[in-house]
Amino acid sequence: MARKDMRLVDVMAMSKRARERTVEFLDREELDYTVSDHTADSAESNESARISFPVPAHHVESLRTALEDLGVEDDIYTVVTKPEAIVSSRFDHVEKQYETVGTFGHRRVARGELHSKAADLIPDDIVFAIMTAISAIVATAGVLLDSVSVMVGSMVIAPLLGPSMATSVATVIGDEDLFLTSARMQAIGGAISVASALAFALFVRYATGGKSAIDVSASLQLSIHSSPTLLLVAVALCAGIAGAVSLSTSGLTSLVGVMIAAAVMPPIGVMGVGIAWLHPTVVLGSAAVVLVNVLAINLGAIVTLWYFGYHPGDWSDLRRTRSVMLRRILALIALIGALVLFLTNVSTIHL
Repeated sequence: MARKDMRLVDVMAMSKRARERTVEFLDREELDYTVSDHTADSAESNESARISFPVPAHHVESLRTALEDLGVEDDIYTVVTKPEAIVSSRFDHVEKQYETVGTFGHRRVARGELHSKAADLIPDDIVFAIMTAISAIVATAGVLLDSVSVMVGSMVIAPLLGPSMATSVATVIGDEDLFLTSARMQAIGGAISVASALAFALFVRYATGGKSAIDVSASLQLSIHSSPTLLLVAVALCAGIAGAVSLSTSGLTSLVGVMIAAAVMPPIGVMGVGIAWLHPTVVLGSAAVVLVNVLAINLGAIVTLWYFGYHPGDWSDLRRTRSVMLRRILALIALIGALVLFLTNVSTIHL
């Protein structure tokens, strides 16, 4: 039987004591393992060893904690890899033993793996800038063409999932470097997308000498700045929650990325058109929608990840991280509330 929701753990024990305690622990857990002696020609060759064993993905976090409690963390390296498949019929007793691990039994990945996945989702700066600009141009074209299908295309290529999820993960686990990097990318991505949308909209407007056959007033009806504000917040919160759930399990993050982009790219395209054709009401409303959605996405992901237990285990780190997280959550809620009130006022003004 093939199992894909598994991890292969390699423990490199650098001392005899670390080797013995690790093997004793695995025997108590009734896990299958192999031991490979170190073959290097050194004084420690008869003491160090590599111990390999497969475990369910949701058990890696508790296993890592248990290995730390053995008191040999200074003498071991732990490497966790995700194999394409493991074919065996010997996993049933292990899966039954740990089938209730996680909130409501959800099979979440380990905290370290979540951190790694979030960091890996952040693209290269140049690639991020190029894809963001292309996505904004396509979204603007979709607004001008009054074409929902074109706007969907902009959502598919928008690289928004990585920075938003990385910001939320960094907040929960207390990684300030990752938080600053991902938050910076969200800000830069917003600036690039608005600038690209505006540049393309201006090009379209003045390419024919200031005369355009596009009915801008009709095109701007695609703007969602006048939509019910509670629905806007609900959609963005659900996008953030879905992203957190997908990232913390074996879900498909690419589909969630489209959902996140759906809350951001269309109003950015509307902003570009609104600025180019001098519709300040549209610009203000769409800008508020973008900010509401971005903030709500981050809020939904942060709360979900904290609820799933991805907070520091150490009490001092937990208190510090919780304090930072609560401040950020309160700031997000305050900003969302202010923008929702602003949207309510803007939506009463007709184009």
